[in-house]
Amino acid sequence: MNANQPIYTEDNNCQDCYKCVRHCPVKAIRISNNCASVIDELCIACGNCVEVCPVGAKKVRSDIEAIKHFLVNGKKVILSLAPSWVSSFPGVSAQTMVSQLKQMGFYAVSETALGAELVNRHLRSELLAAGPGISLSSACPTVVEYIKRHKPEYTPYISNVFSPLIAHARYLKSYYGPDVYVAFAGPCIAKKREADSQRKTLSAALTFCELSTWMEEQWFNPEPEDACFEPVEAVSGSLYPVEGGMIAGLNNGKAESTLQFMSFSGMEAVEGVLNRLDDWKPNKRVFIELLSCPGGCINGPAIPDKSSMGFRYSNVLDASSGKIQSIGNGKELVHSVSIGTTYEAMKQTSADKKYAAADIMESLRAVGKQTSKDELNCGGCGYESCQEFAIAMLEEKAERNMCVSYMRRVAHDKASVLLQRMPSGVMIVDENLKVIECNINMARMLGEEVQMIYEVNPGLPSADVKKLVPFHRLFEQVLSSGKDLLDKEFKLKNRLLKVSVFSVQTHKIVCAIARDLYNPEVQTDEVVKRTRSIITENLGTVQKIAYLLGENASKTETSLNSILEILTQNDDE
Repeated sequence: MNANQPIYTEDNNCQDCYKCVRHCPVKAIRISNNCASVIDELCIACGNCVEVCPVGAKKVRSDIEAIKHFLVNGKKVILSLAPSWVSSFPGVSAQTMVSQLKQMGFYAVSETALGAELVNRHLRSELLAAGPGISLSSACPTVVEYIKRHKPEYTPYISNVFSPLIAHARYLKSYYGPDVYVAFAGPCIAKKREADSQRKTLSAALTFCELSTWMEEQWFNPEPEDACFEPVEAVSGSLYPVEGGMIAGLNNGKAESTLQFMSFSGMEAVEGVLNRLDDWKPNKRVFIELLSCPGGCINGPAIPDKSSMGFRYSNVLDASSGKIQSIGNGKELVHSVSIGTTYEAMKQTSADKKYAAADIMESLRAVGKQTSKDELNCGGCGYESCQEFAIAMLEEKAERNMCVSYMRRVAHDKASVLLQRMPSGVMIVDENLKVIECNINMARMLGEEVQMIYEVNPGLPSADVKKLVPFHRLFEQVLSSGKDLLDKEFKLKNRLLKVSVFSVQTHKIVCAIARDLYNPEVQTDEVVKRTRSIITENLGTVQKIAYLLGENASKTETSLNSILEILTQNDDE
């Protein structure tokens, strides 16, 4: 566990279910000692693992205490509030929201959407000046991290501008002075990584879940003060939380023949866009808005309100429309601050290593897959194919016991070996009185005919118990009642069997264990067992007799002593 990462695992809670592996788009999960940990250098902080973990073992690092530390020490902290707050805190007015945040100690509250407007102006100029080609948005930190870490060849395609959040933070420091601290609150976990990489500009990042928890701990004045967003309200940038919202701001109501705009959301769609992207040679400048969350930021991984996405979308549209009506259309922030940047691909990790076919085949053999027919590609391990799983094992991200078919085979083989090694006869039967498994000793006990069938059909799978076993009614009785029957004796030709039948799955599967009492080893064991039982019973009886004799002797002694005392008193008189 490394709680300094944006996402980490509480090892004690991990249940070894591989659900996080299955839903991680970049397989940034390492399974070790049956625990799933996040590989930070591969992680893009999309939050999928946090959302799908059934026991809450995947945790998001909290930055609440860091911000409280700034506030307690008298620092001026300005909160950059993501425009999707209207969808995560429905029914709360802007005045109430800002008032409560200022009561919590924030010096001022500003809309991250102002940074989006700065980005709009910068990008519009950049796109119009560029020739034919492709530009990818830099607004979503998860997408940017994905490209830098896993699709490094497309890093040059990312637009040369900071994200709206960093642009906003730079603007706030320019406006209020370099000594102010800027914190962020929004629906995104990846903003924490962005804050970590831009610590001089952005001091901390909260999720809306963290902010909601913090606010629930506070007492607020029921009559909020007259408060508003500072320094000014955002307009066009307020649509950024929804898919296509960035493009709406870039267009600004004007169509340009030299520009083409596209919008895609969800990591599956992002992967599809980037698939062989360099083969595409457009005849105009194409700008592609890429968002990791389906539908946009309103569907971020760290929102407290999980109501209908349509309802959340509507809240954003209503808020944006209200701003346009009160402030005017086409308005956006104008401020001289540098927000241009370039992005560099991350250094290649060991996960990018290419493995030879022989190495992959050897890895597959380790889980019993000798040929391609053995590769089921069932996905039980969390990987799409057995080949991917084999590579993950070579990368030390996966363990053999993650393979469901392999573990089932191992368990079956172990059970079969134990079954055949047992000196007793064993037969497992289903609710239809069909044999599931039977060992050779049981077949021998049931006679030569059954033994011959066993030699042809080892284990007697699906054989009719009624035709094989004279005590089949015991199976029926236990299946029907669910109650075990122990030590029932049956005479079978030249054998005397002691049979116990018990439930494996109540009313579904039962197991019989039989012992031949005429077998010398069993006879000795049975004699010892019965002798011990008799000795135990006799010792109990002797102890009871001794107790009664001791009690009677004590009473007699007491009575005689009392008589002697009376006689002594009479002699003295």
